[in-house]
Amino acid sequence: MKNIEIMASKASMEISDRLRGELQSYQYHEVACRIFTAKFLLTNRKHSLKIPADTTWENISLSNYGIGQQIDTFFDEVADENKADLYILKTFPLAQISDHILYHCLMIVDNYSLSLNEFQDFNLTGLYFRSLMESFFLRDKYQSFITPQGLNKLMVQILKPTNGEVYDGAAGIGSSLIEANKFTDNLFMYGQEIMESSVTLAYMNAIVNGVDLARFTIAKGDTLFSPAFTCNRSNLKKFDYILMNPPFGVKLNNLEYMDYDPYGRFSGRMGKTSKIHGDLAFLQHAVASLSEHGKAALFIPAGVLTRSSYAEKAFREYIVNADIIETVILLPNKILPATAVQTVLLVLNKNKLPERKQKVLFINAEDQYSSKGRSQNFLGQNHIETIVSRYETFTGNEDVKISDMQEIQQNEYNLNPNQYFTSHTIESEFGNVVINKALYDSKIENKRSLKEIAQLSRGVNLPPKSKLTEGKSGYKVIQLKDVENGIINLYNIEEISVQNAERYMVQSGDIIIASRGTAFKVAIVPELPELDEPLVLSNMFIRIRILDQSYMPEYIKVFLESPVGVALIEGMQKGGTVKALTTSDIEDIEFPDVNLQEQMEIVQSVRNAEQKYNGLIQQAKEILKQGKLSAYNKMGIGNVIEGLD
Repeated sequence: MKNIEIMASKASMEISDRLRGELQSYQYHEVACRIFTAKFLLTNRKHSLKIPADTTWENISLSNYGIGQQIDTFFDEVADENKADLYILKTFPLAQISDHILYHCLMIVDNYSLSLNEFQDFNLTGLYFRSLMESFFLRDKYQSFITPQGLNKLMVQILKPTNGEVYDGAAGIGSSLIEANKFTDNLFMYGQEIMESSVTLAYMNAIVNGVDLARFTIAKGDTLFSPAFTCNRSNLKKFDYILMNPPFGVKLNNLEYMDYDPYGRFSGRMGKTSKIHGDLAFLQHAVASLSEHGKAALFIPAGVLTRSSYAEKAFREYIVNADIIETVILLPNKILPATAVQTVLLVLNKNKLPERKQKVLFINAEDQYSSKGRSQNFLGQNHIETIVSRYETFTGNEDVKISDMQEIQQNEYNLNPNQYFTSHTIESEFGNVVINKALYDSKIENKRSLKEIAQLSRGVNLPPKSKLTEGKSGYKVIQLKDVENGIINLYNIEEISVQNAERYMVQSGDIIIASRGTAFKVAIVPELPELDEPLVLSNMFIRIRILDQSYMPEYIKVFLESPVGVALIEGMQKGGTVKALTTSDIEDIEFPDVNLQEQMEIVQSVRNAEQKYNGLIQQAKEILKQGKLSAYNKMGIGNVIEGLD
């Protein structure tokens, strides 16, 4: 069988090349999808839509003029002859495109399309359509518009919908609902999506996947401010199943309206939504939309389950105390394209089995992935089956923890799975390693906490860039960009006017550790004899000033940069799109307590290794340089290249 993903990718590339200069790049997929959907409707004999008898794909594809108008008219007639509201398929008229360009696009679809027999298989036509979309979005950096298929399958396998109504309040192109329909065709599917173009794609996606459109409804609109599915406009419609991948990092406007939400979603017992945390609002909407015995699977940033703001904490208290939360699954890193945000699958259930009541199941699935290059991980079928098995078995082990309400309350309703596991997988300079925190606690007997030996404080808040006055005198402020590979670049530090700078100045020997963002940075402030001006630390860092002379800053830095130190820090970071540390988070971190002589030996061992490593790197560069120079000389071009000797 053909590799359908490759065929679709080639089609998208050639269509993009042909449409360049005719349309904006973000519109290319609109053309390709409509052409493929039209060909599907005129080629597939198994779909249930009524088709105009006098229209064939051959007539359209062999036309010399009016091609776009013919396809637009075809979609109009399909909408007229079927009960489903399909006029949305014409929201992007193809008649606006030149005939000769559109003709070439049709030929490309024909060249890289399915055979007649393959067009009769909904699995193949659905795969081709999705692959086509992913290829366009990947090049235009809109990958976040499509939920990875492995996540769709995981949500559906967790929910196992049998019959009833399933809902997605952030429907996108409808892939989650379509995956639920593949599990069972006895569902009524409802979705809402704010972007009209995505609503259109969702209907085309449903068509080429053979979904019964009488059971499929996607409404255009804002789920949070104008929910489409209500009962007499006074209550939200309740659903048996909800599966959703809401947008990450959404900032909300019109909070005054949300305070008086007629459906009571964003205030009261579930907490009050804040402006910068729109992902919480989608969770509140999902809970409010669940039926009395409903079940939901929601793909969310881990920050919602860890942030200490009143809103998030109030929501967590509600779902825990109401015994709605069933499972939190910690997913692998880089599971979403173009983001490194730590993600979880949150499972809510208003009809828990008796043995699961008053308990929460935490699953560590960080190791369940395969890789597509260095920047993208994905869930294969074997990974999905492993995760679902852990969920269904409900037995504690090193990757599964069953916690009761008392333990969660003692953790102040922090639902970050890392709080409940003894082992933690981290990315280190040695690759992915697993740190057993319980083993560290039990085997390393002599430990001390940072707060016992040091003073910890955070850097100064910087004014917004819009308020920085060019040429105005100030202080040199260390920012994230000034620290690379454990070294502070002292001579390119920006001068900024800040208030109360004296409180935030650093001195030689201070350890600084990045407190925000995905980059892990630790450095020591060196001796500063060459600088006449003091240095101030920005709020992106926490300053650790050793007060006990029995401890070397270099030794503490070696520990913090070790896989164990990184694991301890990562387990305490809070946040969604931007992780953050506070001084209270890290002051309780415990490091191995060894005497000063042993510290010196450890530090010297690391220095020796680094010096040898850097020397070998330089040798390797010189070998590469000489080898290439020899090659250039043999080519006869060596004498025209200056500066290589």
